[in-house]
Amino acid sequence: MSPYRNPGEVSTLAIIPYILLGLFVIFNNVPANLFAAGRLEIGLYFVPLFFIGLTSEQDSTPIILAVFGLLNDIFSEMPLGFWAFLFVVFYLLCVSQRSLLSAANFGSYWVTFGVLVTMIYLVAYLLSFMVDDLQIATVPFLLSAAVCILFFPLVYFPFYLFGDAMGMSERN
Repeated sequence: MSPYRNPGEVSTLAIIPYILLGLFVIFNNVPANLFAAGRLEIGLYFVPLFFIGLTSEQDSTPIILAVFGLLNDIFSEMPLGFWAFLFVVFYLLCVSQRSLLSAANFGSYWVTFGVLVTMIYLVAYLLSFMVDDLQIATVPFLLSAAVCILFFPLVYFPFYLFGDAMGMSERN
């Protein structure tokens, strides 16, 4: 990144996590009836969200993430604001971990991601109790969190290398 870059300017490389977030939101809602996978809510979109939370310093990031969450609400036929709320809360949790993970190894990223995703899935499960017409099956939903955590290295490792190239921040 150029030190002479305007602070409000976003590089084209910084848009890649947002594109992947949009693709994961779309692909997550494509029907798949492979064994029991049709009942799972595998949130692979949390992986780019994790990277965005650790690297983004834009003031508009929570608004952009809320829009992606609203798209996920529409595609998955959930109450409006359900996933938008969870996306923004996950982003804020990731931002709070930014200083702790500034010099961490890949294993620390994985453990932190696992804890944050588990927290978000539990919040989603508790929110489902507050909404009358929202029924979430317990075992498939928690299994979805476990599968998301297991797939983390496959999806995040390119981001990890990408983050090293960017200096783990959009602004240098």
